[in-house]
Amino acid sequence: MESAKFKTFYNLSIILGVILIASGLILFIPRSVRSDTPDIYFYNIYILRYVLPISGILLIIIGSSMYSIYRTLKEEINALTEKQNRLEKELRK
Repeated sequence: MESAKFKTFYNLSIILGVILIASGLILFIPRSVRSDTPDIYFYNIYILRYVLPISGILLIIIGSSMYSIYRTLKEEINALTEKQNRLEKELRK
């Protein structure tokens, strides 16, 4: 009943979202660095700590909403098709 493309997109968005969230949360683990480490390294880690989980959550939300919209539209199309078939049968009688 469901299109394989939309099901694949939904599954892929969930998996990639979880991977992004996990990779962002892994950056919260403290690590030791040398004293001559450039400041840009710390800035990048600080930014990625928040950007990766937020983008993962957004990806999951977008994938879920697109899939639910697709299912709703598919149900509406099926209902309209059934109604059209009933009306055609009534007109033939």
